[in-house]
Amino acid sequence: MSIIYGPVLSRRFGYSLGIDIVPYKICTYDCIYCQLGKTTNKTVERKRYISIDLAELIEGLKKAIKDNKRIDYITFSGAGEPTLNQDIGILIDGVKKVTNIPVVVLTGGGILYKESVREDLKKADIVKISFDAPNDKILRKVNRPHREIGFSKNKEGLKKLLSIFKGRIWLEIMLIKDINDDIGTVEEFKNIIDEIDDIGTGIERIHLNTAVRPTGSKDVSIPDLKRLNKIKAMLGRKAEIIRYKRIEVSGSGRKDLSNDIIELSKRRPVSIKDISESLEVNINEVIKCLRELLIEGKLKYKIYNSTKYYYV
Repeated sequence: MSIIYGPVLSRRFGYSLGIDIVPYKICTYDCIYCQLGKTTNKTVERKRYISIDLAELIEGLKKAIKDNKRIDYITFSGAGEPTLNQDIGILIDGVKKVTNIPVVVLTGGGILYKESVREDLKKADIVKISFDAPNDKILRKVNRPHREIGFSKNKEGLKKLLSIFKGRIWLEIMLIKDINDDIGTVEEFKNIIDEIDDIGTGIERIHLNTAVRPTGSKDVSIPDLKRLNKIKAMLGRKAEIIRYKRIEVSGSGRKDLSNDIIELSKRRPVSIKDISESLEVNINEVIKCLRELLIEGKLKYKIYNSTKYYYV
């Protein structure tokens, strides 16, 4: 299965060509809102989790760029925490040698305290950092981090990244009803953002996101629009609510994947990982397709042992 996938239409990044460099659910966190279910390997160890041939990656990238009329960003993301891969800096350098398309890294931010991570990330054009908690209590409740990760280390790591980074840094706050959306917590967010916003180039955008995809937890509810607008007003002009945009199917590829998923789920309930492995399609493409099928009522899901299973 190729580590290059897409391009897929993202709510934040338009048409994004993804590069997935960490295996399924190897992560620094075990977030209660993660659509992939429970983290199977919670770690802060950086190593070569996937052996990647740089020349093959570059050739695959060139082909993807040639075959697709529109790619807005090339995004390092995937089914785990991409900064755990010790080669991410080398890979970013390789990508930037063959294209001017902006390179984005999506990270939970849990190992920004490591200098090697910051040195790698400063090669990117945009770093989007999850910032779901303004204190340790909420960090443990929402993100359920590895034991070596704490809020103060996250904040200091972010400040140090800001001090050396020349690109654009976006924060994303996943807002969960009755956990991190109360006014007191939002005031904590604001105070921290104000504190760090004058370091380096500062924070360019603050994305207020909600768990529009089904998760494996019963504790995840979406704040109402009135509350979201209140939070946006409190955090100021850089804050924006990430609204769901319906994806229009163009060409046969996505339609074929939708049909394949439906046919597979007719036989037995299947998880995202089951679908990805059976159809040999990247997990991120599966997630995008499942979202559409759920909205259209073509699939249902149930949760068993913290894993979502999809069926017709």
